[in-house]
Amino acid sequence: MKLTIIKADGAVYKDGYSYSGLDLSAVPSNVHALQWYETEGEVEFISNPDRTKPQNELISELPAWATTAISKWDEAKAAKESADEQARIAALALTQDEVKALVG
Repeated sequence: MKLTIIKADGAVYKDGYSYSGLDLSAVPSNVHALQWYETEGEVEFISNPDRTKPQNELISELPAWATTAISKWDEAKAAKESADEQARIAALALTQDEVKALVG
């Protein structure tokens, strides 16, 4: 899995699909982003008040807060798929008059 989490945007990108405006309050306040490449990744930190930027932290497993962010992405994906399905159903729905016209 390829994963990017950007706290300030509330954005999670997973395997090429993204959702933004997500609740990423579980992400620590000093984290700017997380980049994950299949089996390893790195955490990017926000600059300190003195404008020095901490070095990125290399990681070999996803932190718990990243798993929470993935859950938020999963919820957004499910909601979009449900909305898309409802739109497809609505587009296919026929009124009683349309059914009568088809049936004769």
